[in-house]
Parts: sequence; structure tokens; C-alpha cells
Amino acid sequence: MSKSQPESLRTPDLYLPTQSREAYVENANSIAHRDNMKKSLLAAAVLLVSATNAQALVGAKVGYNYWNTANHDGVHNLYANFEHFVPLVPNVAVRYTDVDSKKLKFNSFDALGYYRFLDNGSLDWTVGLGARRFDSGRLKGKGFSSTLPMVNTEVTLFDASRTSFYGKMDWGKNGNTDFTDFEAGVRFKMFMGLRLQAGYRNYKLNFDGTKGINDSERLRGLNLGLHWGF
Repeated sequence: MSKSQPESLRTPDLYLPTQSREAYVENANSIAHRDNMKKSLLAAAVLLVSATNAQALVGAKVGYNYWNTANHDGVHNLYANFEHFVPLVPNVAVRYTDVDSKKLKFNSFDALGYYRFLDNGSLDWTVGLGARRFDSGRLKGKGFSSTLPMVNTEVTLFDASRTSFYGKMDWGKNGNTDFTDFEAGVRFKMFMGLRLQAGYRNYKLNFDGTKGINDSERLRGLNLGLHWGF
């Protein structure tokens, strides 16, 4: 005849009422569910911070200007800047300008690398090096094409505010040909990084015997366009 198991060795939960065991299981499931929710929220927060940091470290700017010059009809100008966080590697800018008038005609393509030396929301300053390529050019009936190395600098004031101001200058030279290109203006923030911009541009080309051209020409006037940073 078997003896009954001592009271102290019996499994405690066998003595729990059925209702108490169900409550215990439900409570354990609730704790596990809360832990899973915390992990999910933490993972979502990490992803959000990572996406925000990536957006802050990589950026781009694109824009279009219509330039109403005094003596050379309307001029179209497109540009794009690409910026990143890689140390020592320059940011990149490309630009296109189309001039088509009876006196002067050319297409120019810019490519340059630049570094940002100041960027604090109140003052933004960049300096770069690159080249400007003139194609299909004609000045007073004489054709020209040339590539000129150039230096560039740009300054923006109060870029973080609704109204900002900008100025930029390009200077290039190759042999007896050189140019000076200066622009300054104001930008008004509208929405989603899009800004309306208006300014004044003064552009001088000097040809000293290049391709049989011994002359200079100046383009100047007001421009109006859009600037989008993202």
C-alpha cells in the first residue's frame, strides 16, 4: 500500500484553484505583450532617428532662373548641388546656362567641387574649384568654344529663416579668355523647402584674340526663379 506524498513535496500550483491558474497565465501573457510592445516602440524610435540623421547628413539643392538681360533677351539657367557627410570629399555642383540673342549666343556647362566652411543657419559660406565649358558660341558673327578653369564662392545669410539673402561669384580664365560672373538676391520660403528667388546678375566675357575674337561682352539684368532644398 503506497504512502501519500508529504505535504512539503507537492507541486504548489496543483493546489491553486482553476480560476487562479487562469489569472496567472493571463497575467504572464500580458507582461510578455507589454515587453513586445516596448521592443517594437524602441525599434521604431531607432529607425526614426537613423532616418533623421541620414536626411541631415545628405542633401541636395536644385533651381531654375529666368534672367531678363538688358541686351541679350531672356536667358535660362538650371543648377543642382549634391552634399554629403564624407570627410575631405568635396560636394558637387552642376549648372547649365543658355544664351541665345542676335549679338551673343552660347551654351555653358559648369562642374565644380566645393567645401562648406560655415553652416550655422545665419551664415553659410562655400568655396569651390571647377570648370566652365562654352559650346556652340557665337559673338558678333564669330564662333567660339572653350573650357575655362574657375573658382567659385557663395554666401547665404539667414538660410534657416523665412527670408534669406544670397550672393555668389565665379571667375575663370584660360589663355586670353576670361569671365567674371556675379549674382546676388533674396529668397522667400514658401513650403516643403521650396523658395521663390529674385536677384541681379552681372556677367562679363573677355576675348583677347581667341578664335580671332578681340572683344568683350557684358550680360546684366534681373532674374526670377525657384530654389528647392531638401
